[in-house]
Amino acid sequence: MAYDVEPSARVPVTFPPERLSRWRAAIRAEWLPSERRAIHEHMRELTWQRWVWPAGFTFDVLALLFVYPGASWPWVLGLRLVGAPLQPLLVRYANRPDADADVVTALSLGYTELAVILMALQGLALGGWESPWVLGALGFTFAGSLVAELRAVRVAEVVASWPLLWVLTLVLGAWWFPEVRAQSGAMRSVMFFAGHWAMVGAVAGGSVHFGQRISMLRRELHTARRLARYRLQSRIGVGGMNEVWLAWDDRDEVSVALKILRRDPSSDAVRRFQREAEALRELTSEHTVRVHDVGASDDGVLYIAMEYLDGMDLSRLVERRGAMHPGRAVSLMRQACASLAEAHRHGIVHRDVKPSNLFLTRHPHGGDRLKVLDFGIARRTQEDEARLTLDGDAVGTPHFMAPETFHGVEPAPQVDVYGLGATLYFLLTGRRPFEGWSGPALAAAVISAPVDPPSAHAPRAISLALDALVMRAISRDLSRRHASIAALDDDLAEAQASILDELLDEGLFEGAPDGRRFDGA
Repeated sequence: MAYDVEPSARVPVTFPPERLSRWRAAIRAEWLPSERRAIHEHMRELTWQRWVWPAGFTFDVLALLFVYPGASWPWVLGLRLVGAPLQPLLVRYANRPDADADVVTALSLGYTELAVILMALQGLALGGWESPWVLGALGFTFAGSLVAELRAVRVAEVVASWPLLWVLTLVLGAWWFPEVRAQSGAMRSVMFFAGHWAMVGAVAGGSVHFGQRISMLRRELHTARRLARYRLQSRIGVGGMNEVWLAWDDRDEVSVALKILRRDPSSDAVRRFQREAEALRELTSEHTVRVHDVGASDDGVLYIAMEYLDGMDLSRLVERRGAMHPGRAVSLMRQACASLAEAHRHGIVHRDVKPSNLFLTRHPHGGDRLKVLDFGIARRTQEDEARLTLDGDAVGTPHFMAPETFHGVEPAPQVDVYGLGATLYFLLTGRRPFEGWSGPALAAAVISAPVDPPSAHAPRAISLALDALVMRAISRDLSRRHASIAALDDDLAEAQASILDELLDEGLFEGAPDGRRFDGA
């Protein structure tokens, strides 16, 4: 089961087949599948680390001002500028759903080699053979220690290539930098150079050793760790205060998705977690994720044990396969309506309806079955609940939030109507109704920017009626938007019947349609 933050829309990246085959052959000849997967996963999980190279501008400027005042500013800062976007671009590619682990591995290795060359080029102006910029390679050795699956021999090969590249750069650069040429025969410079790289090598060896040891201990801990009757197996999702684990229920002998509240949570986080558990236990629709158990471990860790779902959320489905056939999209939204309608009857507003919270599985008898996930920020409308820190503020995922929520209004069922309408727009077109470069810009777009009807961007023909339905569901005018999920479902039912009639007339659909038979993307 996936519990992912809503990803940005992405354009697939492709490489020439012949070049890709050469990369794969070379990489697979040296690197094990487990190593390639680990490198790919490591690059996907990088956050602040991708900005370490750009942060080096600070050190460059300080060195130019106080240590090497005669060095060329354009040369040093220009090289830094060349290297700054490399790792962020690599991380961006690694996070694409179409990213290839072999290509990510090749690009990661290539990035380290290129970064070392760029540092060596900077070193020509910042000390030559004695340049402390050699120590910049320590960052790569620390990063390598985090990928515990890497064999020591592979790490040694990569690290050994760095001083060779550095020496080659200095030798060639000596033709243009007289001071570097003058250092070439000086014992002091040779000792500095050798000492710096000895330090890098020692740190690399120690990092790999201790990194692998720590990884082994963590795996042993995860294998042995239990929460009540559940044995944790692997983490499958992570949020702000929650983690979701694949776990084995020893009593019922079944796999479950165990949602765990992290240690030392705030009182608001505890209340939201309890609120989700209470909401899910009241809901029985087959289209709402089912809860098996709610409780706390002996050491006070709160958990919710839910059914483990095999499939993917609608966000990833559209990213991988593109916009959906209108019939399938409407069918899935009707299933979501069934879940949310029951929630609304219980006075529960979801408030975070979006593609990544709608999970697609296979029905036991064939066809699609959709499950609504994550009632973590749901709020009741029929009770005078104590406000949480976030209540009354804009809560949810901005791309799919109703305009009125940005003004902190009380939640109402029409908020979920908007979320489903925006989701249907995404399913039909492969893009979200509104975009923005920043949070405020996105909020401003949702509140006031014009929006094109889905037919303007959909790869397939969309009827005027379906166009109008979507635009009504995401209308800023509450008097025009569907007043309830039931009203939206009625319109979806009419649209579904119309689509089925068209397919039958064209001879493209046979069988008894039950709303689950649109399996083509």
